[in-house]
Formats: sequence, C-alpha cells, structure tokens
Amino acid sequence: MAGRPKIYDEEKALDNAIEVFWEKGYENATPNELLSAMGIGKGSFYLAYKGGKQELFEKSVRRFFSLYPKPFLEVLKTIDNPTEAIRSYFYVMADPKTGFYKRGCYFANTVVQAEDKALKKIAGEQILTIAHAFTDAMKKAKKSGHIKTNLSPELLELYFINLWNGLNVTRNIVKDPAKLKALIDLNLKILE
Repeated sequence: MAGRPKIYDEEKALDNAIEVFWEKGYENATPNELLSAMGIGKGSFYLAYKGGKQELFEKSVRRFFSLYPKPFLEVLKTIDNPTEAIRSYFYVMADPKTGFYKRGCYFANTVVQAEDKALKKIAGEQILTIAHAFTDAMKKAKKSGHIKTNLSPELLELYFINLWNGLNVTRNIVKDPAKLKALIDLNLKILE
C-alpha cells in the first residue's frame, strides 16, 4: 500500500524552505516558519524529511546548487574566455535585484553561521565545487592565451574563494552597488 498521495509540490515547498533558511539561517529558522512557508503540516513534513530540519536543509543545499551555480558552471565549461562570465558571477553580490545582494551567499552564510559541523562541511563543499570550476576555466583560458597571469590555478582558486566570501561580508558594510562593482572589478584585474 502506497499510503496517502502527496498533496503539495515538493520542489515549490523546498524552494520556500530555501527562502526561510536564506533569510534566517539554519539555526534561526524555526520548524513553524518552515512548515508555514512550505505549506505543509507536521505529518507530511516528517514523512518527507525523516531526518527533520537537518535533512530538509541538506536537500535545500542540493536544490539551491541546482538552481543557481550549476547552470552557470555548465556554461563556464563551454566558453574559451571565462573572464567576463566570472565577472558577471561576482556581480550578483552587487546587484540589488538578487537574493545574493540582499542575503548573501547561501553556502558561505552556512559555513559562518551554522553550528553543525556536517552542515558546514556540505556548504563548504559547494563553495569548493564552484571554485574548482573557476580553476578549470582559468587553466583553459591560460592555455588558450586569454589570460596572462603567472599565478598558479590553485592560488587563483583560493583567491576566488576569498573574494567571494569577502564580498559576502562587505555587502553588509558597503551598501552602494556601484562601489561593490568597482571593488569586484579591482579584484578581478588579476585576470588581465
């Protein structure tokens, strides 16, 4: 017997949970806020997420990755000169129309805010996946002559992680999008 059919859209419920986690952080998102945003009751929640809030968050990290970085990273693999694509990726931190400008990086926020080591690790792995993709793109661009830097791809990878996480903090201090864009441009001169 299959049980009762689901009467809610799982992806929409997960997307709504992402919004709560992104706004409040893992630790501060209450079960009631999550249930309300997801539009489901406790029974449906625990049937779908037997591991409770932690399982929901882990699934939200995978869903978030599939919605935001993954499509960009797929495109990044196909272009010869990734400099402008990478610049546009960083520009989301300076664009007031994006959730990144308003709430920061879903993964970086988790690394900084979550007390649970497993959640920190999962979020950190997402950041590393993005950084690895940037490194692969830089290797390709260097080989084809699109960038001239003498820095090793491994050092550039650390640089990108540091820049992204630095912007995640700086956007809370410097609220002027033009200044944030100028800061991004200054930091990405390393690719010229």
